[in-house]
Parts: sequence; C-alpha cells; structure tokens
Amino acid sequence: MYGYVRPVKGELKVSEFERFQGVYCGLCHELARKFGFFSRFLVNYDFTFLAMLLAGDEPVAMCPRRCPAHPVRKRACLESCQSLSLAADMTVVLGWWKLADGAKDGKFPASVGCRLACLALKRAYDRAAARQPQFAAAVEENLAALQTLEREKCANLDAAADKFASILRSISGCVADPARQRAAGELLYHLGRIIYILDAADDLAEDIKTNSYNPLRYRFQPVNGRLSPEDEKLLRTGLQHSHNALVSAYALMGENAYGGILSNTIYLGLPAATQAVFAGTWNASAKIHRKRSNL
Repeated sequence: MYGYVRPVKGELKVSEFERFQGVYCGLCHELARKFGFFSRFLVNYDFTFLAMLLAGDEPVAMCPRRCPAHPVRKRACLESCQSLSLAADMTVVLGWWKLADGAKDGKFPASVGCRLACLALKRAYDRAAARQPQFAAAVEENLAALQTLEREKCANLDAAADKFASILRSISGCVADPARQRAAGELLYHLGRIIYILDAADDLAEDIKTNSYNPLRYRFQPVNGRLSPEDEKLLRTGLQHSHNALVSAYALMGENAYGGILSNTIYLGLPAATQAVFAGTWNASAKIHRKRSNL
C-alpha cells in the first residue's frame, strides 16, 4: 500500500507502541488465517490505522504468537476481532486491485510480478469481495473512473483525488452508529485525499521519467521533477484544508482504546509524512522507521 498513515514512534508511550505493534502483527495473522500465507505481503500501516479506527468499544485482547518474520521470539498480537477481520477483508480487496492496476499499466518486469501476484491472490480476493460487496463495488467503480481520468491525462487534481478518497469513505458503511458513521466517512474521505496527493507528490519525478500519469504533471509545471515553491505552497495549503477537516471529523468520533495512537497518527504522523514527502526524504525515513520499529 502507501504507508503514509503511521504514528510518530518517539511520541508514543511504550504501552501505546506495543499495542500498535500488536495490531499490526494481528492484522498480519488475520490475513494469513483468512486468506492464506501470501496475503501477509499486503499488510500495511494504513489498514492497521483502519483496524484501530473501526474498533469502537471492542476490548483489546493480546496473545503471544510466532510468525515467519519472528520465528524465535513470540510477539504480542491482537486476537481476531470484528475490526481486525474488516481490515483484513479490505486490505485484500484494495491490495488486489492495486496489483491489477500495476499488472495493466506497469512497466516490465514489474507488471509481470503484479500479474503473478494477482493470480496467487485471486481466490483470496473473491472471498474478501464476497464478505465486503459494497466496498469491492466502490473500489472497482472508483478505480475505473480514475483510470478514465488517467487516459485523458486529467489536470484536475481534485477530480483524481476524489476517486481514491471516495473508496476510503465507503468503508464508513461498516460503522453501525449513524452519527459516528458520518464522522468516519468525512475522516476517511479526507484521509484518502491526503494519501492520494502525497503519493502523487512523492512519485512525481519518477512518473515524469517513466511518462506515467500523475495529475501534478498537468496541474502544475514541474522542473526537474520538482514543483516550484509557489506551486508547492498551493498544494500544501490544500492538504492542510483536508487535514483540518479530518481533525474535526475525528473529534466527533469519540475515544476508544486506541485513542493515543490514533491521535498521534492524525496530529503528528500525517504532518510528519507530509513534511518528509515535500523534503524528498520520505523513502529514507520510511525505511528507517520500519527497521527501528522491527515491524
């Protein structure tokens, strides 16, 4: 996936980090339990955040487990629960479509790898889509619309970002309480918009080099793969508006057992990811974060 939605580890309490790590590992185990070993490769920070966001008042129950990544020492993992099951289903659905897009539009040999991964995960996708038909339909519909915009080389950044944002907003249908569902829908919509724009900004130089679609290529006039200071300021202002709306929606959702981790991710993690992307240090910082956290 994208990986922009993560907490700032240094600002977490030890107990919060252990709980975050337990949800991440729990999602990995849930994917393997429901969909087989290869689905583990889809585990990501973004849907770890989703599992915590959707938890509501579910109890947090951890258990020690071993896994291929940590065969000697057992790790504390969140036990199977409704929010973890939902996150696993949606991880497979969105992950499979992302691989399918890579198989169709990617460059050789990456497209071959995506095609093989799609074949390996097709049965898992069918099971996940059967469990989450509304989400699967939203993903297919919005990705098809996004591909149309890509073929047209659409310069309307909002139109392109809206399609991915609408995919995440559809997840809010899993929230039972109407008021909380509306707040979750607003939060997830703006989260999706932020993720899409950060990914476009992060990939801009590479997309220009490979002549791949990126709305920032057509909305602005990048030079040597970078936006001008004026264009960057305009883009970051738009991201700040979405972040403000996300924060307002989060305040309406109410606390749960993961409140400290969610707040860290929203108030600190997303701005840190934004800063790293625009500074051109995101890939390096992401690798360091993953190595240090041992996730």
